[in-house]
Amino acid sequence: MNEKDVMKGSYFLLILGSIIFVIVGLVLHDFSYLVGYLLGYVINVIIFGLIIKSCELILHVSANTTIMIILMNILKLVIYAIGFLIAVKSSYVHIVGVFFGYMVTKLSIYLEGFKHKGGEA
Repeated sequence: MNEKDVMKGSYFLLILGSIIFVIVGLVLHDFSYLVGYLLGYVINVIIFGLIIKSCELILHVSANTTIMIILMNILKLVIYAIGFLIAVKSSYVHIVGVFFGYMVTKLSIYLEGFKHKGGEA
């Protein structure tokens, strides 16, 4: 399992989640759930890319990796907080949608692991 497989799986979950939130938006007459879901997904893809780049950087640089890990984790938390802050301050973005958008990559990692049954196929 690599990051390309995870991203392919996340596209499927993005479409599935978008369909679900469109239905929720039609029922509740409020499409802020869908907008929040899409915002959460975009932020989560940015975080996933940041994790990949930080892992590559840590593997290539042997000095001061502890400081890099701490700074990358703080940066990730700040980016997550910005997404939630946008949801709280805006009436066009719902916080529940943002939360589920944050979960897409994590769910796609679990699905890829289940698909490969814990090992590389």
